[in-house]
Amino acid sequence: MTRSLIIKILFTFLIAFPSIAFANYDKKCDVSFQSYVSPTIAGCVFSAKKSGELSFKLSERNVTPKKCFTAAGMTDEQINQFIEMVKGENFVEEKGVLFIKEQGDLISGKMTSNSFPDEGMEFPPLKKHFGGTAKATLDSGISIELKVNKSAELTLAGDFGTMRLIGPCKRYYASSNDTTAGASKLGKAKITCTELGFTLGTEKHGECVLKMMDN
Repeated sequence: MTRSLIIKILFTFLIAFPSIAFANYDKKCDVSFQSYVSPTIAGCVFSAKKSGELSFKLSERNVTPKKCFTAAGMTDEQINQFIEMVKGENFVEEKGVLFIKEQGDLISGKMTSNSFPDEGMEFPPLKKHFGGTAKATLDSGISIELKVNKSAELTLAGDFGTMRLIGPCKRYYASSNDTTAGASKLGKAKITCTELGFTLGTEKHGECVLKMMDN
């Protein structure tokens, strides 16, 4: 594995949406890792808690890592390598800052984190449902659940598994300088190319961004 699981999750968000200025947001939430549950591998599932504890289940029953992955047809060597890889994931230390904008029953946001401190990940306006929870499935296939009050509860789910981050929120007062200070070089290039008439997500837009980054 050349990239950690957490970085894979956040990278998927990063390429899905352009960076925009922090000045567009009115709440700031300091979120941190709460839990992670892996996808099912031949009935075997592993999870990580905030405490750092790892657990393994096979058909809903707690089992040893070896028994869990033997059911998936893995050899002892593969099991040992996989367990070491799982232990190496930096779950517990993952923290981020979530910026929120609420307009009526819509909520949008952007999060910077340990894995992506500059670019961040961003999601479009999501419609709130019963209880104030906003839900959506992005083009990348990742599902988002977000609820914001005095604290933010963010759940990301996809073929990588399910991750939850939670943390307190406070009012965010952006200064007039945040538009330029908060936007990265990549974000500025994306915005410029869009303003030049290139459609976001197209090959031409990508070529424009690369040229801007080289300047």
